[in-house]
Amino acid sequence: MKLTKARNLVATLLFVVLMQVPALAQTGHILDAVGPINQSMGGAGTAMPLDAMGALYRNSASIMGLDSSEVSFGFQIFAPESQLESSVLAGSFGPGVPAASLIGSTSSDTDISPIPSFAFVCRPDDSRWSYGISGFGIGGFGVDYASSSSNPITSPQPPNGFGFGPIFSNFQLLQITATFAYQLTERTSFGVGLNGDWSTLSVSPFAAASPDDANGDGFASYPSGSHGDAAWGLGFQTGIYYNNPSTGIHLGASYKSPQWMQTYKINSQDELGSGRLIEFDLDYPMMLSLGAGYSGIQDCKFAADLFFIDYESTEGFQPTGFDGMGAATGFGWRSIWGASIGGEYQFLPRLALRTGYTFNQSPIRDQDSFFNVNAPGIIKHHLSGGFSYETHHDWIVSMAFHHGFGNSITGPWQSPAGPIPGTSVTSRLATYSLTAGLSKKY
Repeated sequence: MKLTKARNLVATLLFVVLMQVPALAQTGHILDAVGPINQSMGGAGTAMPLDAMGALYRNSASIMGLDSSEVSFGFQIFAPESQLESSVLAGSFGPGVPAASLIGSTSSDTDISPIPSFAFVCRPDDSRWSYGISGFGIGGFGVDYASSSSNPITSPQPPNGFGFGPIFSNFQLLQITATFAYQLTERTSFGVGLNGDWSTLSVSPFAAASPDDANGDGFASYPSGSHGDAAWGLGFQTGIYYNNPSTGIHLGASYKSPQWMQTYKINSQDELGSGRLIEFDLDYPMMLSLGAGYSGIQDCKFAADLFFIDYESTEGFQPTGFDGMGAATGFGWRSIWGASIGGEYQFLPRLALRTGYTFNQSPIRDQDSFFNVNAPGIIKHHLSGGFSYETHHDWIVSMAFHHGFGNSITGPWQSPAGPIPGTSVTSRLATYSLTAGLSKKY
């Protein structure tokens, strides 16, 4: 009966997750944590499984380290604050163009985004096998800058201005994973997860498409990709987990393959309104995580992760520049390293307190800021805190608050001939989120 109820709840939560909307993510365009417990630990959890969500997200093998079977779901409210500033000195685009120096800034009108998630882990008694299923929003980006003649980068495209006009982007990625883990020895487990991905992408103007001059006025413009497209993808993840109860030492390692996505095919039009098809490839990067944990102090648990995200080898993130037709060649993100630490203290028998911190390199270099005005994934420092309370009905209520400290990048405008002297574009970003969740062990 309990298993039937759990399966029904999983089906309901899966439907809810499918209704998610996008957010501007944290570690580049990747969410740094999933669920309130993992979030309150700063995302650290490769070797310290505290709940089903964190275990399934961080390390497939670590579900063997959970105390029991568990079903859980979470709901995150995510609020980014992004701003775009640009300047152009008089004559930067030629004699008298512009006639006077221009500078301005625009704030993104991006709304607060809800991000649901769920996880289910079954640990049969007296079995070396465990399995689980999860559904998470694991990545995204999005901005919404209004057109403004006072901000050069958001002024209309030529001949009526110097910039892109209104800038809009919306990317979201949902991942559903079926996970299987096997206890190799008394202390060591191995796990593997099969990932199915669904994503949507819309960008306007779409600078990765070649501009056209269909109306023959001598000024080519980039088409809109606002209609967007959805794509499916596949990937896998695998991990190993070691737990020594006598010493309180936990170790773990996880490998997540690239998520190979279908090509996005977006319906657009040229300057005369004739139909035009835009095609673009954007995969999800490979991730490698190493973790350590310690639970040898009464009522305390500590976790630390070191991770690597391989953006440079991922389709869509290749070096910036322009091809022979004037289309941007890629985001130009570099591969990055990062580290997370977190701690839990069992303050009362039913109340656990947690805090965590994450640092990661910014994948976007200053000189590439012009190519990333629609995807400013530049947060470097993250601070989290939260708690869990076990009710008298054996449900666990958890909450976490997260802040991504503001960061900015500044670089010149770019053209096929190279950087344009006398110009600059600056992206600024800070993020806030509040996550709540319910879980039940059985």
